[in-house]
Amino acid sequence: MSYVDENALYTFAFLNLADISTTIAGIKRGAFEANPLARKLLEKFGWAGLFVLKYFGMGAVLLVGALTNSLNTSIWISNVLLGAVVAWNSYVNLKLQKKAGQ
Repeated sequence: MSYVDENALYTFAFLNLADISTTIAGIKRGAFEANPLARKLLEKFGWAGLFVLKYFGMGAVLLVGALTNSLNTSIWISNVLLGAVVAWNSYVNLKLQKKAGQ
């Protein structure tokens, strides 16, 4: 078993929580889910659908990384992408908050 970068793993967990939190905040402010699969699951199963998709996504990243013997690389690539998503979600939330005058 190879060494797993704990910082990458903690960042991965934090960014996944930040993604779901900023997504929920945005939807409550009037934004919509851009991911068509997530949007369908949200419509059909509510927040639970979004959480299930998030957990499957996290599992897929870890599984692919483990199977290809490149777990750290897989996690860091995901971190970069998730960081961009969280930044975008935060921007949308700020715009919606400003528009609402809150």
